[in-house]
Amino acid sequence: MNRAVHLPLIRLAEGGRFDLPGWPGLEVLRLGAGSPREGPGRRLYVVLAGELLVDLPDGRYLHLRPGEGAEVEGAHALSPVGEAVVLEWKPSP
Repeated sequence: MNRAVHLPLIRLAEGGRFDLPGWPGLEVLRLGAGSPREGPGRRLYVVLAGELLVDLPDGRYLHLRPGEGAEVEGAHALSPVGEAVVLEWKPSP
């Protein structure tokens, strides 16, 4: 049987984070200004709202805007520009 589920992801993340049921490792994060978040290991990020800086080793960084995404491996940090809502996928090891 086919089914469709409406997921207003930005609204669901109002409490700070939302795990998507049935999708292990997939969650929506609401990140506030001035609260960087460490991101160890491999991750995929897709920005749903706001802007996000992904700080990489050696002074490199990515600047992501709504609708943009990036796959990151290794140690990194997330720094929202203002407030950002981000879809994060952590693949299983």
